[in-house]
Amino acid sequence: MKKLIFICCLLPLFAVAQHQLSGSFSPAEDFKAAILYKIEITNSVYINHANIENGVFELTLPPDAKSGMYRIVYALPQNEYNFDFIYNNEDIQFTFNQDEGVKFLNSDENLLLTQYRGEMQKTKTAINSFYSNANPNPSDYLNYITALKTTQNQFESKSKGTLAHHFIVSEKPYTPNNYEDAATYFNNYKTHYFDAIDFSDPVLKNSNALLDAALNYVFIFVDKDQPNASYKNNIDRVVEQLQNETALQKTILEILWSQFKDQQNNVVANYISSTYLLQLLDPETDKDFLDEIQAFKNTAIGVTAPNFSWPTPEGTKSLDQLSGNTFYIVTFWSSTCSHCLEELPVLKQYLSHKPKTKVIAIGLEDEPTHWQQTIKNYPDFTHIYGEGHWDNPISTMYGVTGTPSFFVLDASKKIVAKPDDVEELMSFLDLQHQ
Repeated sequence: MKKLIFICCLLPLFAVAQHQLSGSFSPAEDFKAAILYKIEITNSVYINHANIENGVFELTLPPDAKSGMYRIVYALPQNEYNFDFIYNNEDIQFTFNQDEGVKFLNSDENLLLTQYRGEMQKTKTAINSFYSNANPNPSDYLNYITALKTTQNQFESKSKGTLAHHFIVSEKPYTPNNYEDAATYFNNYKTHYFDAIDFSDPVLKNSNALLDAALNYVFIFVDKDQPNASYKNNIDRVVEQLQNETALQKTILEILWSQFKDQQNNVVANYISSTYLLQLLDPETDKDFLDEIQAFKNTAIGVTAPNFSWPTPEGTKSLDQLSGNTFYIVTFWSSTCSHCLEELPVLKQYLSHKPKTKVIAIGLEDEPTHWQQTIKNYPDFTHIYGEGHWDNPISTMYGVTGTPSFFVLDASKKIVAKPDDVEELMSFLDLQHQ
């Protein structure tokens, strides 16, 4: 009886066994801390963090940690400096190098998925080389196709019962039965791109797999002669695949919109928002994002800049009343912004030789004292006090999220450039004056 009691006491200890996540980062001096997240359908959930000391990192996963895809963030910005891995109730050890990426030393799940992707990539690279070869050997092609099929079948069989199996099945590439020329292969690859992907699979949904698949489809299959038409058609097909997954559809479309916005591609960004996003966004919970979409439409290259007014001793004046200049630069800055205080003197000196370019400087401030002193250094600028800082209605209308921000307008007040900094601004104006 005593032995039975002793065994029963041990059972809870085994039930809550915890697993270790450990790794080494190199070069050690470049890494200070790592943050662990669990990836879920529309966001990432913080789990734990640990310092990286002398290049070594270790933490214990919580006893209730769920199986799935996790992410290690090792620097800022988080969306750039990270890598993902599978956790399925096993210890995980890895090495990481900024140039070579992550290499798993144990963990059956991650080693299996890594091996699969490596084998498939070698064969895909060989097929691409075959198509670029001036005198290809047809027998080589058939060997590559056989290798694709064999590798896929082997890993699907080997991975059954694992989380890795979901990713291996979903990444099954289009594989022809016979020789196809490059154009036919490319078109068929596009046609069958989503065949193996189950957008309702909860394992895939709680990872970046579906997002990556959607983004790759949108940006890979593009006609260089009609890129925007290709982007629109590709986005339509992605949405079609996601018709029963509204939350995931919204997340992917938001990311696509942001990417095209960052590229200053207002045609495709506005297509995404007007065709799909506006119907998915909630006026209350998504208000900030809706404001961002509207601001981007307001300030797209080629549109007339949003009008605004300001008080002067002679009365109220507005942007659309200004005349007599070749260019107008609307800049948002702050007297407490160090970058602004570095770039504005450069702009002042540069424009001293360009009398037909007028600056409208909107100081986004919390209080006027320092702003009033600073603007004395720029007597040729038109100064507007932007009360409320980020909550100022003009900055909201222009979608400003950082200072300094620059908008270049032509004589008719159409936006012709949105340079990232004063150097890019001066380069743009130099080109216009050649």
